[in-house]
Amino acid sequence: MPIAGLLLALAVCAAPADASFSGRNGVIAYQSTASAQGVLLARTAGGGGLRRFVVTGAAVSDPTFSPRGRRLAFARLGAIWVMGVDGTALRRVTLQALPESEPAWSPGGESLAFAAGPSRAQHVFTIGADGSGLRQITFAAGDQRSPAWSSRETIAFAQRSSRGDYDIFTASATGAGARRLTSGRQDELWPNWSPNGRRIAFVSGRHGRRNLFVMNADGRRVRRVTRLRRGAVQSPVWSPDGKRIAFVMGGSHRRRLAVVNLNGRGLRRITAASADAHSPDWQPAGKDPVIAAAGDIACDPGDRMFNGGLGTTRRCVQLATSNLMLRRDLDAVLPLGDNQYEDGTLPKYLASFDKTWGRLRSLMHPVVGNHEYGDPGAAGYWDYFDGPGQANGIAGPRGLGYYSYDVGTWHVVSINSECSDSPVRADLAPGCGLDSPQAQWLRADLAAHRNFCTLAVWHHPAFTSGLEGPSPNMTAMWQILYANGADVVLNGHAHLYERFAPQTPQGIPDPARGLREFVLGTGGKGHQGLRVIAANSEVRNTKAYGVLTMTLHPRSYDWRFASIPGKTFADSGSGACH
Repeated sequence: MPIAGLLLALAVCAAPADASFSGRNGVIAYQSTASAQGVLLARTAGGGGLRRFVVTGAAVSDPTFSPRGRRLAFARLGAIWVMGVDGTALRRVTLQALPESEPAWSPGGESLAFAAGPSRAQHVFTIGADGSGLRQITFAAGDQRSPAWSSRETIAFAQRSSRGDYDIFTASATGAGARRLTSGRQDELWPNWSPNGRRIAFVSGRHGRRNLFVMNADGRRVRRVTRLRRGAVQSPVWSPDGKRIAFVMGGSHRRRLAVVNLNGRGLRRITAASADAHSPDWQPAGKDPVIAAAGDIACDPGDRMFNGGLGTTRRCVQLATSNLMLRRDLDAVLPLGDNQYEDGTLPKYLASFDKTWGRLRSLMHPVVGNHEYGDPGAAGYWDYFDGPGQANGIAGPRGLGYYSYDVGTWHVVSINSECSDSPVRADLAPGCGLDSPQAQWLRADLAAHRNFCTLAVWHHPAFTSGLEGPSPNMTAMWQILYANGADVVLNGHAHLYERFAPQTPQGIPDPARGLREFVLGTGGKGHQGLRVIAANSEVRNTKAYGVLTMTLHPRSYDWRFASIPGKTFADSGSGACH
């Protein structure tokens, strides 16, 4: 019977067992021959609240959640695919002719391991989540399958011996240091790591029928967990809190999904036998959100260095910066203006930005830059993000360019800074003065959203050491944000990376209440040099392309600037909200 779809089923929530385990238990994903082809379903903890997500019209199998639970990888049409858990951003990761299955995420979510090859002649491969860096890591004769990637960067897999039975092996993520953990004439299959990487759950035919076992990461202290007398156990997976194991039990075409405590007690069946469940995976939940941001992004398709969208080592590297984000579990992407050069028309957006950064469009909260206004009224910008002729959408109300939203516990305000550009273009955009409608909106919005942490994003920086120079017209917005206790400002426009110490709207250091500004004109278009080093500028780099990621904690934030491959610059740190 063909595998027809994926389902998300009930999971029992629990507090983390200890600091080494990775958060709360979310839902359990699994295959089912009872579901419609290409449909993803979700159920609440009580078994109700059914939701449907269309994957597309093809069978899907082997679902696995990314480390922060924001993406699902699965097998489809003989390849490995990834999509958001909300059903958006479906894309193919692998392009081999070999049939591929059983994906497993790396601990950081930047790569996937999977099995590839014909039946009983498979090997384990790894690949970047952006589709780059394919690498074969097992080469032994026979069959290697069911890879599982630990939080300690070790991959476990099952390998078929010359006798025809399977044993559990481990190796590094490069394939080095392969080590056999189990031996004997019985099959030992489906290894799965505990969240802290210290133990492995697996299925063994020891004592006759296949049951669930647990052993240490070195293969010692093997312990039997289940003692089922009918049917067989398959595909164990740990809960994110490390307290339970989900697995499949039952005979052919009558498999149920079950959950059991590590001591073998509390066995609970959570699907009917008619579901014929396969290959469960348990979603990590409750992680603090992560955002990514940069501006000055996609080259004009007519640029001499566009190079078919691939760019060069010097310019037009929008593909490489977007690949950085495809390797991360993100909750939101913030393009910081001048997203599409030279004039932001819709055809250019579709030819350049859409093919690179547009792969993450479902996560985007954009701001408008001066190059967007090269198309009168920034029409192409709103047509791309909100839809042709649409009055509203992910870029906010057409023609305004200012709007707000929440990410986790943080409030985010997006501001239109085109008032800082030439008078001809600024006349087509909202003003930025203290009495402007945009300023009035900002005061009202901040008064209505008293979140402990607030982030502001726009294009033209009020402070920068870059050649573009500071934009004093944005001082009024700084004053309003400062008066309302905002915490961080993200800008583009100057084609460099720059981080400032917390400061007042007048540029006076203020560690207690000041806003920290990041200038992130690093999205791919090109570089610019420095003019005069601005006061309070802590870090500057004029050679790196990349994106800033921020983890938004309830009362603080962590930042990390990551460069594209071939660039060595990095910057990271933490800050507290006011």
